[in-house]
Amino acid sequence: MLDLKAKLAAAGLVSKEDVERAERKEAERRAKKAGKGKGPPQPKAPEEPRLAVAKLRDKPKGELYDAVRKLVDKVRLDPVGPAPSEAAAAYHFPQATGKIGRLVLEPNVVAQLGDGTAGLVSYMSNHGLAHAVVPAACARDIAELMPLWLRVLMGDERAGALNTVEKVP
Repeated sequence: MLDLKAKLAAAGLVSKEDVERAERKEAERRAKKAGKGKGPPQPKAPEEPRLAVAKLRDKPKGELYDAVRKLVDKVRLDPVGPAPSEAAAAYHFPQATGKIGRLVLEPNVVAQLGDGTAGLVSYMSNHGLAHAVVPAACARDIAELMPLWLRVLMGDERAGALNTVEKVP
């Protein structure tokens, strides 16, 4: 069965160039409608979870702690549970209290901390203050809400800040 364009061309009502032009326009219209542009569709990279910093800024501490805890559980780069490999080593970092903290991290995680693609943060877990290695963007989000929770992030001046508020006995 011939389509309408072929019938019109066979009858001499339109030229071959007219048919090709109409086909190009139709292809462009479909591509634009699909939002893909020209060429085959490209797979989208999965979007990394982030904190809604603006929405959380005025929330109570409980909601803030919960949001950060959920984010850390999704994106942390240092696995919880399994024993570290033989290649893992102690990684020391400054805590907000001025003491030195220690995590046992795998070499690839230490490398990410060294090149700035990951950051080490404190956060309020269900069992108290804890530490985790997360992607740099997530570490910056956490620092926007709780600057003292950013413990290590190359190139960020907020990292490693100490709590200078004195406690009254």
